[in-house]
Amino acid sequence: MPRLIAISPLLAGSVHELGESWATVGRGDGNTFQIVESSVSGKHCEVRLRGEELVVRDLLSTNGTFIGGQKITEGVVKLGQTLRLGDVELRFEVSPAASSPGTTFTSKMLVTNSAAALAAKPAPVPVAKPEAPPVPAGEMDRKFHVLFVDDSMAFLELFSSLCEEYSERRWQIYTATAADQALVILQDRPVDLVVLDVAMPMLDGLQLLGIIHRRYPGVKVAVMTGGATEAKRADALANGAELFLEKPNTADGMKSVFNVLHDLVSWDCEGFSGALRQVGLQEVIQMECNGRHSSILEIRNPELRGQIYIEAGAITHADIGTLVGEPAFYRLLALRGGEFSVKPFKAPPQRTIEARWEFLLMDAARATDEETVILRKPATPAPAAVAPPVTEGETTHIGMGDDIIVVSTYEAEGGKWNATDNAPK
Repeated sequence: MPRLIAISPLLAGSVHELGESWATVGRGDGNTFQIVESSVSGKHCEVRLRGEELVVRDLLSTNGTFIGGQKITEGVVKLGQTLRLGDVELRFEVSPAASSPGTTFTSKMLVTNSAAALAAKPAPVPVAKPEAPPVPAGEMDRKFHVLFVDDSMAFLELFSSLCEEYSERRWQIYTATAADQALVILQDRPVDLVVLDVAMPMLDGLQLLGIIHRRYPGVKVAVMTGGATEAKRADALANGAELFLEKPNTADGMKSVFNVLHDLVSWDCEGFSGALRQVGLQEVIQMECNGRHSSILEIRNPELRGQIYIEAGAITHADIGTLVGEPAFYRLLALRGGEFSVKPFKAPPQRTIEARWEFLLMDAARATDEETVILRKPATPAPAAVAPPVTEGETTHIGMGDDIIVVSTYEAEGGKWNATDNAPK
């Protein structure tokens, strides 16, 4: 049977027998082939048999993966060749023919599925088929389209197959190992949910998250990563992720993550949406604030996309492009076309608005009226009216309003001013 065997002196004898599935190699728990050595990354690389070759993919390791002395991101190892992970060398070979079916290779670093080890164990108890979550009424015939984006083929293969089982084939699953592949899938197919990792080559998950939200604002996105930190959680949620999850490495963990993702993809917001030309944003905001609701009002048109955060009936934040706070709020209410949708509330990245919503709406309406007046003013002033000629001996004046009083007139013939009765003219 094909296998990888460690030939470095301190690890000599550590071995992993290869199967047809992707296998991860690394220092951390949960790897298919665990090698506890400081130069090996937690998840260093992944391997898979392809005929008599071994396909190898580096997983952003710290010290690199090498074939024939050359550092690779993806490559192929032939039988008899060596593979180096950091300072550890492994040889790809076939088990010696003299080895009996019961032979095992033992090591502190070895997790093996050898025939002898399995034979020594009692027969496994049949495991019940995992229960899928209850299907809401009307969803029985609906198929959800879910895209997993992760640089690990081993994880994609395992998690995808489990999710298909858990969903009872109601998930149509697509996979991508890089951002460019994910964007091609999003362009070509309808997708309800994207689940992406943070650490990926070239374009990381947070950058991809931003692109997806700009291009496909209706697609839900969850971030799932093995290196979960509070900083990454804050960045993901601030950039529009619906969920931030730690990547599971046990069967129970994967079932729990599936349940959360299924709730997300199958849940429709109880809010509403519409077109700006049909429904006024002011009315929508007034209804949400009067009802003391908490929600996010998302407004978008082909060029712009922004959000207004309403928390317990108070407007606490708005953003559009680089604008935040009240300037962003007024800019959004000035849009003359586009669409809006009311989404479930989650805390804004910052609170930038303190004014009462009534005053904000009044100021926005005033600004819109002033802009309308400016737009309606003629581009050039109208020519001044030409005064009619004055006939000799007659009195004339320009009518400027009822408040004008003529106090004297000029007599051209006598060349003098004559007083009047001061009556309004």
